[in-house]
Amino acid sequence: MKKKLIIIVVIMFAGFTSCKKFLTEENLSGITAENYYTNAAGYESLINSCYASLRGIYSPNPNLFEWGTDITTRGEIELVSGQANEVPAIQLNEYRSLTADNVPIDTFFTVAYRGIQRCNTAVNRAEGIPDLAENIKNRRLAEVRFLRAYFYYLLVENFGNVPIVQEEISSPVTHFAPNSEQEVYDFMIAELNAALPNLEANPASTEPGRATQGAARHLLALLYLTRGYKSFGEAADFERAAQLAEELIGSSYYALLPTFAEVFQPGNELNREIIFAVQYGAQPGYNGNGQNILFGWRYWREKGFDEVTGLRDYNRRISNFMPTQFLYTLYNTTKDSRYDATFLSRFYATKTDGAIQAGNLRYYFPYPDQPFTTADSIALKASNPNVEIIRLDKWKQAFNNVGGLEKFPMINKFYDPNAGLPYNNEFAYASTKDVFLFRLAETYLLAAEAYFKLGQLDKAAEKLNAIRQRAAKPGQNMNINAADVSIDFILDEKAREQAGEYKRWLDLKRTQRLARAFEYNILTKMANPGGLVDKYYLRPIPQSVIDRDTEGYPQNPGY
Repeated sequence: MKKKLIIIVVIMFAGFTSCKKFLTEENLSGITAENYYTNAAGYESLINSCYASLRGIYSPNPNLFEWGTDITTRGEIELVSGQANEVPAIQLNEYRSLTADNVPIDTFFTVAYRGIQRCNTAVNRAEGIPDLAENIKNRRLAEVRFLRAYFYYLLVENFGNVPIVQEEISSPVTHFAPNSEQEVYDFMIAELNAALPNLEANPASTEPGRATQGAARHLLALLYLTRGYKSFGEAADFERAAQLAEELIGSSYYALLPTFAEVFQPGNELNREIIFAVQYGAQPGYNGNGQNILFGWRYWREKGFDEVTGLRDYNRRISNFMPTQFLYTLYNTTKDSRYDATFLSRFYATKTDGAIQAGNLRYYFPYPDQPFTTADSIALKASNPNVEIIRLDKWKQAFNNVGGLEKFPMINKFYDPNAGLPYNNEFAYASTKDVFLFRLAETYLLAAEAYFKLGQLDKAAEKLNAIRQRAAKPGQNMNINAADVSIDFILDEKAREQAGEYKRWLDLKRTQRLARAFEYNILTKMANPGGLVDKYYLRPIPQSVIDRDTEGYPQNPGY
């Protein structure tokens, strides 16, 4: 196999942070692989660091998964409004000026391969641990192979051809040759199939947060489904994806919760719908993720609010990611409970401020698909004289001649009443709730998509209806028929179910529907009057990788 990968790499692990519930490590300095990963305790710390590597992908700001899609655009905060930091946001959201020196892209590439190197070290060191029981060794190796495959999935979908690195690198390597997408997919699928038998079948039999057979089946279903769209896909890929999803749906270990809102209820992270998640904890010196604050606006700058009194009610919000107007219009708010469970549409003052009394209704966002008449407005203001009513036509940016108010129903399903960790000036009060990567509702949606590609529209509708029945308000029927199923309907359903869950760009990439962003994302559309350019289905290889490669690392076409 060719020698591979990124920037000159020397990986030694020191001072790894810890996850709540099971990922506990000593914070040591001056350690090396040779003097620390020599017994079972040290090896377990290494395994836990492989899991902890996922945090670098999803916190504090996973821009590559949300910006530049049909349901999420960039908002107005210090990060994107400052002269120096505005460029990366514009590049990722509006595409046209995207360059190889984009900082979030560079960071993502580096962090992903750093995680892979930790996994490689775990694979390489396993045989040299004398007090590591054989069954534990096999299980841990299966876990890190799962993690490594997941890192490669994120890399290959964002960058296309990327190097497969399996060696533990302990000295500088200055040249890596990328493998083809087909080779990367073959590698990931082989790794997961080999790992699956050694993973724990029952998630209740192992520490929360570890990879299980369910997680491997979900990822395998996603890989087969994604490969099925590609030129090198195999005829049976969609069938395999559907079969794996069905095995997981039929498992006694996982189940859809009775209501959508329960899935995200604070304190309910270890519920039966969650298949795999990135864990966080409130240990000293470690900060959480920003999922609870990134999809909002700075209400605490308005009269009747401040950061202190509003923290527990609303979390401290900023507007990195702003829902597009299109996302709101996808819901039938009369029938679909997910609208109210996803968005926060009423804001009450948290402190007395002049004529405004604590508890006054300050901002109200009417349902976008239901009438709200002048008479309704007069009646609301009569009982709430300090309220500002903001309708759908203003739920957009106020810059670039777009003409909105930059106030909108916030995505609130990630709300964390215990948030209070000072991350930095931008990400104060980040959450320590888990970031859900795989949940059973998504498995149903993957199955529906696979059946659609197989032409089995009745089965696709059946899987979609399982999700829609759970979402329906009491007394409402949201079932669809086979004739209603299309790839765009499935994407709409995924938007309703998974808004803000760091999936959207990958969904549009897989289904070859990135053009939806150029239609429904106002800023993307304005910047690209000619529409989608095919090169945007891949990110540019970071310039730092190209600059440090002594034999010439190829750039993706068009960049």
